[in-house]
Amino acid sequence: MKFRIIAILLLAVFMFAGCAQQRDISELTIFIAEESGSVDNSTDNSNNTENSGEDSTPFPEPEKKPEEPQYVGFFSETSVHTIDLQMPASDWNYFINHPLAKTYTNVDVVIDGEMYENAGIRTRGNTSLRWYIDYTPGKMRPPFEIKFDKYIEDRTFMGLDELSLLNVVDDRSFLREYLGYEAFRALDSFAGCVSFFNITVNGKLHGIYVGVESVDSSYLDRYFNSHKHNLYKGEPQATLLPNMAYSTLEQKKGNDTSKADLKYLTKVLNEMPLGEKGNIEDILDVDSVLKNFAVNAVIHNWDDYAGKHAHNYYLYLNDGKFYFLPWDMNESFLQWESSYSQSAGSKHDIITPLTWAAAPAETRPLVKKLLAVNEYYLRYLDYCEQLNMWLKDIDESGRLNELHDMLDEYVKNDPTKFYGYYEFGMQFNKAYYYGIAYFIHDRTAYLTKRIEQIRTANKNPITGAELIAS
Repeated sequence: MKFRIIAILLLAVFMFAGCAQQRDISELTIFIAEESGSVDNSTDNSNNTENSGEDSTPFPEPEKKPEEPQYVGFFSETSVHTIDLQMPASDWNYFINHPLAKTYTNVDVVIDGEMYENAGIRTRGNTSLRWYIDYTPGKMRPPFEIKFDKYIEDRTFMGLDELSLLNVVDDRSFLREYLGYEAFRALDSFAGCVSFFNITVNGKLHGIYVGVESVDSSYLDRYFNSHKHNLYKGEPQATLLPNMAYSTLEQKKGNDTSKADLKYLTKVLNEMPLGEKGNIEDILDVDSVLKNFAVNAVIHNWDDYAGKHAHNYYLYLNDGKFYFLPWDMNESFLQWESSYSQSAGSKHDIITPLTWAAAPAETRPLVKKLLAVNEYYLRYLDYCEQLNMWLKDIDESGRLNELHDMLDEYVKNDPTKFYGYYEFGMQFNKAYYYGIAYFIHDRTAYLTKRIEQIRTANKNPITGAELIAS
């Protein structure tokens, strides 16, 4: 009872302030207050918020949108940048030989000739790190990240606080991550900046990596004008089912550790009447989910929420709504499965975004409940069609050849790459079944026909109802 009274008082404050999103804030605020009755750390959270300087209210006033950070232009260049990691040889050897520690150490970073002293570097990743450890003896190519503000507060690289550097362990083309995020940009959706970096260590050539903007403070500021709210990363089996273990959504930011906001999201999602919106738009930015579904379906990324492991996504709570943010695109554009057995990824159906190991839809309530709403399903199809045009342009424009020519010498000279130079070249041959060029060419031909078939059938695959009224 005490917590409901507190919630009602909070609601009155929000109404007095003229909050624009009155309904979802009131319901979520009440839910959080009631949930916090079983959490004995509300006072501690409040103190932590005060000490950290972060806003203690669930939905503070929006901040003035900053100008686009300088690093966006840097990443927009279609080029290979250089990074020299400068650190004592003993520290580098320890870093290479103890990859599971994932502990930060000091490094001076020189990017395109510009020095950034005393940054933090650590290994990162799961499968890409394990593959490096278990299957490549003698190789010295771990995935890692550079945190520019680890030891110097507010220091950034052109406004970027953290850069993930990927070792492309299962990408012979070096392009899957690069083009995967480009697909999100083609839909004007949330995407990290991506570029290529030829890396040296104390002046000695190490190899070419793919660098991705981490989902951290600068990324969140760029899209939401704030990085102070709750941010969660979906780990394996973060399904959003009612019985989901909430530990599968790792909290990366935010002071309220009760996860009451996540519980409210799963409650509203799973209570949606099939084929109806319910209250989902009060707590979830549905469009960000539909775009994510479309991208991963079209480029056959089986390692996402709708795939085998139900992971590799972020949820960020901003102004009372969760936004669905992408992460980790290295398993896209593939003609083989996770076991590297032959598949026909370019002909994988898009009738839903579920991939081979995620069926049935009941295991992924975001898919089942959202796409059962005809309006959402038609929007999903529209996004798939837009992405098919984007793929067709790549296939017909010669862009893959331009990217090949840009990367060619760097890959050829890379001393730590996981695959041979010949395998890299074959990726750009449209006649090579396992190549990215074949995938894109075959995929757009398949999708052109398949999207038309789905529209002609005019049936929602989840409910069987007509999509468009006759």
